[in-house]
Amino acid sequence: MRLQSQDSCRTTLHAICLAAAFAFPLSAQTADWTAAWTAPPIGYEPQIRDALGRPFSDETARQLVRVGTAASELRVRLTNELGEKPVRIGSASIMRVDAEGKPIPDSLTTLSFGGEPSVTIPARAPYLSDPVPMALDAGETVSVSIYYPDEAAPPAHAQMLDVVSGDMSETALWSGSKRVRAPGIVSGIDVTGAEQTRLLVAFGDSITEGAGASDAQTTSWPAQLARLLAANGGTDCWAVVNAGISGNRLLHDGRGPNAVSRFDRDVLAVPGVTHAVLLEGINDIGEITDPARTWQSVTAEQIIGAYEQLLARAHARNVKLIVGTLLPYEGAAYASAEGEEKRQRVNGWIRQNAGRFDGLIDFDRAMSELGDPSVMRLAEQIGDHLHPNDAGYTRMAQTALPVLQNERCPAG
Repeated sequence: MRLQSQDSCRTTLHAICLAAAFAFPLSAQTADWTAAWTAPPIGYEPQIRDALGRPFSDETARQLVRVGTAASELRVRLTNELGEKPVRIGSASIMRVDAEGKPIPDSLTTLSFGGEPSVTIPARAPYLSDPVPMALDAGETVSVSIYYPDEAAPPAHAQMLDVVSGDMSETALWSGSKRVRAPGIVSGIDVTGAEQTRLLVAFGDSITEGAGASDAQTTSWPAQLARLLAANGGTDCWAVVNAGISGNRLLHDGRGPNAVSRFDRDVLAVPGVTHAVLLEGINDIGEITDPARTWQSVTAEQIIGAYEQLLARAHARNVKLIVGTLLPYEGAAYASAEGEEKRQRVNGWIRQNAGRFDGLIDFDRAMSELGDPSVMRLAEQIGDHLHPNDAGYTRMAQTALPVLQNERCPAG
């Protein structure tokens, strides 16, 4: 094989660099991206409550997302990471909406993927849109419209979506749409121009996702914590995203992949992550009564072993891991005396090993009923003895705040 001359190599490299510059906008090459919203994929759920109950087909789905961080530019992350076959996106758009969900005039913007209006997402892969200039304040809502020209059942996180026939991605106001629970293929919004320099990923199950809250995007404990941090002059450099999955477990797949398997994707790979809060394990402790699943019962030592794994992996990536104690659950449908003993042993280990973590949030003590510590505060739960209500989530956020205040923002 004949070797190229040095000048020829320089010419070839120059051409490659020029091609790359045109293929990828400058902002995509140089921007510091920070996650402003996440929704980890959990798989296709056609039988979930209020479900569409079938794949999309020649339909447009519109997904509302509350962006937690101010931005000057954003990109949309789509997920097919749990899919076994490709998913074709015919077209897509994003627009700002007001507090009532109505379109803000002239804000609808077409999304592109490598400069093209459509894309086929490979099996077991995510896909990022090209960057979109869009000025947003923290707490604003955007809607993302995805047109599926083929039959598609994305294995994403079920969301309440508006669905309409045909390609309506370029139409701001829809008529004849139906509101149903269906796969929300948008799994993340990343932004540039954010002033926040610390990003906390809240990692857990339904108590982190916000089950029982009046509006999980605004009254879950991570959402309330984000507002508390922003309102405090010493902690306004923090941003918070929610990577909770209702029904998730540490060691066995339940609703979504088990936490030990999804931690790298849903925490360590999140753009800009600096810290994470780990609050998971109560679904592993909950009593399993189905004889076909009793092999999934775990010991307190196995739960502790999972914590050890996540701690080691976080520190290997220079991500600080804050741990939360497991909340009281006596009276819950899957509570048992054996399970309570496991919870006490796990919480005891967490407190004894708090110095190995980068912070401890004692949610257990904060949410215990006065005089009956194995029961969640009766006035601050939804009645199932497992999930807090809005007031309970407020208490959780207030309990977490001092731990993060220990790491005050840089002066200036």
